[in-house]
Amino acid sequence: MNASDHIPPDVIPLSRPRTLAEVGIREVVIVDPAFDRYADFVAEAQAGNVGLHFCADGRSAVHLARRFRADVWLVSDQLPDVCGLDLVEMLSAHVAHAAVETARSDGSVAGRSGRGLRSGIFVVTDEYRIEDEQRALAAGVAGYLVRPVTIDVVVAMRSPAERLEGTPVA
Repeated sequence: MNASDHIPPDVIPLSRPRTLAEVGIREVVIVDPAFDRYADFVAEAQAGNVGLHFCADGRSAVHLARRFRADVWLVSDQLPDVCGLDLVEMLSAHVAHAAVETARSDGSVAGRSGRGLRSGIFVVTDEYRIEDEQRALAAGVAGYLVRPVTIDVVVAMRSPAERLEGTPVA
């Protein structure tokens, strides 16, 4: 028996977005010297589905943020010239954060995070540290992600919480 066996027959599951374009993401900036970690983003860019921009360090990211608006920024916490968490605080002055729903591990929604309507900054790390997540969220990031980060993860973070048609919204 699975979860779908408990859905009443008059309730139809809504499909959720599966691509960056379906959630309005057209431009992505990745700030990470290890470009090879983002193969699915590169494939999407090669297919012409998204504009993709890489910065290998914090200095180039700040320079880009002053003159360019992207829908999503993925910022590594480990950069050669600055701590990624320090960079997020610097970028916040230049990048308006998108409002996203913060998901809990049990699937419930903790609330909305971020500000503005244009871009969302996500901190990307190799291992979870609660103090780093708290610092990142205090800086106003849209999310704190642990590698591997895929397009599906970003789409899920930028999508409204999955709801069933006919389910009341609280």
